[in-house]
Amino acid sequence: MNYAKLGAIGFGLWGLLHIAGAGFILSATLGSGAAEGYAVYGYDGGPLPGATGAVLAYFAYLLALSGAAVLGIAVKMNWSNSQAGLAINTALVFAIEVGLIVFLIVPGYLSFLDALPGFVFFAIGAILGGIACTRDPSHA
Repeated sequence: MNYAKLGAIGFGLWGLLHIAGAGFILSATLGSGAAEGYAVYGYDGGPLPGATGAVLAYFAYLLALSGAAVLGIAVKMNWSNSQAGLAINTALVFAIEVGLIVFLIVPGYLSFLDALPGFVFFAIGAILGGIACTRDPSHA
C-alpha cells in the first residue's frame, strides 16, 4: 500500500473540497447578493450593507487560494512522500480547520457534520502521509 499517495489524495481532496466550496459561496454572493451568500451559513435576515458581500467574496477567494495551495503541495510534494510537504500541508490545513471550528462551528453558523468531510480528508492526508514518512524517512 502506498501511504504517501493515499495521503496526497486526502490532502488533494481537502483542497478540491475547499475550492468547490469557495466557488459555491462566491457564486451565491455575486449572483444574488450578500444575503444569499450568507444564507449558506444560516442567515435569513434582510439586506446587508454592500461591504459584507465584498468581505464574503474575499473570504471565498482566500478559501479557494488555500485549497489550491494545499492541492498544489499534495501533487508536487506529498505524492512523492516529502517530509517538508507533509509538514507544510499539515500545519496549513490544521490552522485553517482551527479557524473553522472557532469562528463557524462553535458559534453555531456551521454544523460539525457539514464540516466533517474536510476533517476526514485532513485526517487521511496527515495520518497516511505521516505513516509514509515514518516508514521511508529518506525523502527530505
